[in-house]
Amino acid sequence: MKERGAGRTEPQVLWHEEKGSLTLEGEPVLEYTLSWPEVQNAGLSGRWISRYYDRLARSWKQRWQREVYLAACLSFAQKRERSRPFQCWTGRLGGEVTALEGGLLSIRLEGEEIRGDGKPCRVTWGDVWKVREGRPEPLKRFFPGERRWKGRLTTAIREQGEARQTGGDCFLDQGWEKYIGKLLPSRDFWLQDGELAFAFPQCAIAPAAEGTPVFRFPLAEREERPEA
Repeated sequence: MKERGAGRTEPQVLWHEEKGSLTLEGEPVLEYTLSWPEVQNAGLSGRWISRYYDRLARSWKQRWQREVYLAACLSFAQKRERSRPFQCWTGRLGGEVTALEGGLLSIRLEGEEIRGDGKPCRVTWGDVWKVREGRPEPLKRFFPGERRWKGRLTTAIREQGEARQTGGDCFLDQGWEKYIGKLLPSRDFWLQDGELAFAFPQCAIAPAAEGTPVFRFPLAEREERPEA
């Protein structure tokens, strides 16, 4: 387990990890790895946050042990019936602390599943917590007093996407910019290196091979952050 944080009285984040292997007739059909955070030295609010991630990890584990495992077993049986090789399915849930300062805790999470076709299905999201209160911060709190912040944000993302396409950094679907406003996550964002970061769902604005495209928006020095 990895520990992050400084000082005995400052909040720290401890990461738990669990691995599992599910079999059928002695053959592994599904293997998974879970990693989830626990907030320490933050009192009751820290326990609230920790319980949220504990429930999240358990829900992913239960899904893998039930419906995904059953689907893997069915695929295994079909492959065996046709005398074809079976590739063990895999699942992973993990993350990292991307910011822990000013009373805010930001965590980025990524889930991945690889089934029989070998193509990864990914999901990426983030959380920004006000640690002392044990509650998530809404996106609009980073644009205090600004009425048209959504328009400025979507414009910045569109310009960033166009620049990245021109530079060959990524490939986006034709007309992708029309879906920014609809798909822009209002809660599932994170803070990293003084920027807001957003991940769009796989296949929503780009081919599956691009995974979950991430865009960033710098927080201006003049903008006030939420009070700790």
